[in-house]
Amino acid sequence: MSVEIQKRFEDATKYDGMMAKVFPGYEQIPLIILSHLRTHLGQTVHLLDAGCGTGATLASFATNQPDWSFVGVDPAEPMLEIARNKVNAIGMEKRVEFVHGTVDALPDEPRFNAATCILVEHLQPDNGAKLRLFEGIQRRMVSGGCFVLFGLHGNLSTQKAQNALEAWLEFVTLQGLPETARDNVRHRATIEDSLIPEERIVELLGEAGFVNMERIYQLHLLGGWLAQKT
Repeated sequence: MSVEIQKRFEDATKYDGMMAKVFPGYEQIPLIILSHLRTHLGQTVHLLDAGCGTGATLASFATNQPDWSFVGVDPAEPMLEIARNKVNAIGMEKRVEFVHGTVDALPDEPRFNAATCILVEHLQPDNGAKLRLFEGIQRRMVSGGCFVLFGLHGNLSTQKAQNALEAWLEFVTLQGLPETARDNVRHRATIEDSLIPEERIVELLGEAGFVNMERIYQLHLLGGWLAQKT
């Protein structure tokens, strides 16, 4: 294993622990999402997790929903290796498929009646990339399917969003994380065209073919939305 690949794997192994410290309630997000999916869907669910990372969400879903099947895609192979290990450890490997790449690596046909995209959207600039992400997910969903999006949002030119960011940074400090963690949070939130207001997120979801958008979560700059494919 090269030094670079080893570094990427080591970073991936630290990912869940760091995210749990940076995002309050991070470990409960899968159950929050699942509670909404269970409310809207039947017993048979085939779910796409776009940007599945280390598989924390899929492992939680698979444990709680033994009749569901899943596909997780992620462009980071070190993340996928950890995700596979998590799923194997709970004996759910036959119901969870992992694909290295983006949503575009999947067949361009409707297969899923549920989809999630967690802490991925805000990494894409609003120059067409966000819309393409939503459209790619939408095309692979069947009519009536439920989509849950979790990501950062806000208009940092407003005092409300600035206060939310500062409160988040104070939370990071109270967690005992180093100043570099605060810097990383601030950097991520202030990348040009990355963070957009809720109205723009809802607009993009509508352009991608989703309807009935509903915000289901909000804390600091992290929001969650439920939408449906027409």
